[in-house]
Amino acid sequence: MPISPYLSDLRGRVGHALLLLPAVTAVIRRDDRFLLCRQAHAREWGLLGGGIEPLEKPEDAVLREVREEIGVAATVHGIVGAYGGEDLLVSYPNGDRVGYTTIAYSCSIAVDAELQFTDGELIETGWFTTTEIARLPRDRWVDRIIGDAGRPGGVLAADQMSVVEKAVCYVIAEDRLLVFTHDDTDILATGVQVPAGTVRDDESAAQAAERELFEETGLRGAVTRSLGTEFYDLAPLRGEVALRHFFRLEVVDPEVSAVWQAGEADPATGDSPISWTCRWIPLAQAHVLAGGLGARLGAALR
Repeated sequence: MPISPYLSDLRGRVGHALLLLPAVTAVIRRDDRFLLCRQAHAREWGLLGGGIEPLEKPEDAVLREVREEIGVAATVHGIVGAYGGEDLLVSYPNGDRVGYTTIAYSCSIAVDAELQFTDGELIETGWFTTTEIARLPRDRWVDRIIGDAGRPGGVLAADQMSVVEKAVCYVIAEDRLLVFTHDDTDILATGVQVPAGTVRDDESAAQAAERELFEETGLRGAVTRSLGTEFYDLAPLRGEVALRHFFRLEVVDPEVSAVWQAGEADPATGDSPISWTCRWIPLAQAHVLAGGLGARLGAALR
């Protein structure tokens, strides 16, 4: 949400100087997974939360923050703990510096709740186990809070497995899904794929999805919906884990009967030129997708 009148007045008096502010954090858990989010101005994942308004009860504040940030009602179950110190020192892009002291509440939301980014602060959410969280780029204070919420006195262990972020594209038209198969490689090695690729340092996952769609199929498309994230262990092919960001995209006037070739004349790896064949398959056949690429297809159809 926009800066509150109270905080705006304080900033008018002290400028960008360090402010100590009371805050709340929502630790939303579902079985062994925790809900994390990512803001538009940051690559790190964090927990939902925000500042407490004047005369507002902390428990009311955490319910308000959840409602404002993801558009759903939450239930508060208790206090996880109170946190502060250097880990919660935040410098914002506009130069403002804030030291937060936050009360973390254990919360839950309805299983069928549809998350919506209602106040424009967030661009992505995901449900992660503690092992998966240890692989994420995350705010420094997340480990302390998740550790306390997940197991008494627990601390998340750093995971040594390399993590690479990928964007995965679902382009659906007339009950068909856009896929491709490699021409010169055995289908047992590559399987049936959808457009996907690595997220570059200078782009968001959604931007990567639109770029990969064009580079791999020649079609221009736009992201219409974020479908969430999934981890996928690439062993034994590679010693890394993919954090996949799934998106639904649309293209203008697709020819769903078309079959065409695409490829790379000069792959960035220096390998020989490669080519693949693009086509549209019935959604009923989408179970053939390789290596977990169909993990969020059900969400794309809802």
